[in-house]
Amino acid sequence: MTPANNSVKRSSLRFVIVLDPPGRPELVSFPVWSADEYLEGKRRALEPAAVVLNLCRSYQYLSKGYYVSLLADARAQRIFPSLQMIEEINNPFAYFRVLREGGLDTIDFKVVRGGRRLLPRVIVPEPGKSEILEATERNDGEKGRESVHYRPSTQAYIEITSVFGKVLDRRFQRQARSIFRLYSFPLMRIRMYHETEGWKVGQIFPIGLPQLKPGDTRLLVDELSKGGFVRKEQPASRRKPHRIACLYDPSDPFKPSWDDTLEKFERVALRKGALFEVISKEDLARLPEYDALFIRTVTALDHFSFTFSQQAQSLGIPVIDDPQSIMKCSNKVYLHELFQREDIPTPRTLIVSRRTPREDLLALGFPLIIKLPQGTFSAAVKKAEDKAQLENILREMFKDSPLLIVQEFAPTPFDWRICVLEGRMLFACRYYQAKDHWQIARRFESGFTRFGKVEAVPASKVPPAVKKVALRGAVLIGKGLYGVDIKELNGQPVIIEINDNPNIDTGYEDTVEKDRVYERIITCFLRRVRVESELALKPEPAKTS
Repeated sequence: MTPANNSVKRSSLRFVIVLDPPGRPELVSFPVWSADEYLEGKRRALEPAAVVLNLCRSYQYLSKGYYVSLLADARAQRIFPSLQMIEEINNPFAYFRVLREGGLDTIDFKVVRGGRRLLPRVIVPEPGKSEILEATERNDGEKGRESVHYRPSTQAYIEITSVFGKVLDRRFQRQARSIFRLYSFPLMRIRMYHETEGWKVGQIFPIGLPQLKPGDTRLLVDELSKGGFVRKEQPASRRKPHRIACLYDPSDPFKPSWDDTLEKFERVALRKGALFEVISKEDLARLPEYDALFIRTVTALDHFSFTFSQQAQSLGIPVIDDPQSIMKCSNKVYLHELFQREDIPTPRTLIVSRRTPREDLLALGFPLIIKLPQGTFSAAVKKAEDKAQLENILREMFKDSPLLIVQEFAPTPFDWRICVLEGRMLFACRYYQAKDHWQIARRFESGFTRFGKVEAVPASKVPPAVKKVALRGAVLIGKGLYGVDIKELNGQPVIIEINDNPNIDTGYEDTVEKDRVYERIITCFLRRVRVESELALKPEPAKTS
């Protein structure tokens, strides 16, 4: 891209539509890119001034539509819909709360066995489908799972299509406009239930262009011609006392803290007048009882920990790790785009698709490291010693993701792990490579894992350049708790990746800082709880007549 392109004003590129698949005749008069062009950074796809309308056929996790919104965020572009919206709309607990706080009337949900409240479950439509998971009055037949019941299930309902918050049925214009301000999906289906008090919102879910009726298509063309769509987010807040829930799974082989470490957190919390209570994946319905949530089990978008994080955020209670941090750290494609944009030093890296010329990869030289964007641990990171190994690894990994990360192999005796909390260094360690292995953990087919040595390092002994690049990288993710992995190559620090949910264990990471590690984390939670409590208790301004 030339410097002239970098200086383009927003007005010269009002918006661009990204489609998968391309070729919609009704959109011929508008700027349209294919998802492949956008993901590969072709044409003007990297311009931060671009306003991107993601009209891909699916927003499913790891689909092309998902990656369009993911990379638009990394490229600092305005995107409809945002990645946060895609994740939230899969969580009825989250979006029902937001809709109600936004002044919308919604259906009630029934209290079922055990006092748990269940909401309608929604899925993002798969390619070529527009179904939602229907709520029924029957048992769904799966062991240990109860069916969802709507209180107004026998009442009439209708479905309306929202196009940038506009609808053909003017009776529901107010609801559609309000929903679009909260969830900026260009195309959305809204299910309205009729009750004694009037029409109430029952479900919302995105749809694709094939699901539009002719009248809706004309409305879409009209709204695109006007270009007046806007996005407005409305955060939620909630008051809670001083109880910290710790989500923990003792059977998780990759848990970032062990039992004795959680006991240390509990003792430190008690000294500060707070309760630190371990909860399990069965305790989602109990989450509103707590002030804050500390996740100490593996995190991933398809893991129960992410549901807990979303629920905590929707309740307005402080959470580490927050959903945005999990989303950003769990995808290496996002991190690479972010590091490139902000000039964060990294090893030589390529984001590749099936169409990437092989000579581009070979130019990095062997050995090569190949990574799945969303993967963790050794199964998601492979090393290719030659072209044949490379082809075999690419063939297998492309079955799981349309994009992969290929990186130069940069062997060092240890990696720096700089743990950052709210933009400040919490502790520093050297993670040494496992014996006779190129990673810090060597996992055997028997299930046994051999780790390299962990050496805690005083803050005064951390090279200033290492600390500086770690803090620069962490602040791009957020204000949570992060583990920044750094190698020193030719005397210069480069970031390998940034992890949410970093390891903290007694006798290892805390050897130098000792109780200060636990005190700072507990203090961080208590400060956030008090801020949320003060916001909740702040009186609303008096209304004037």
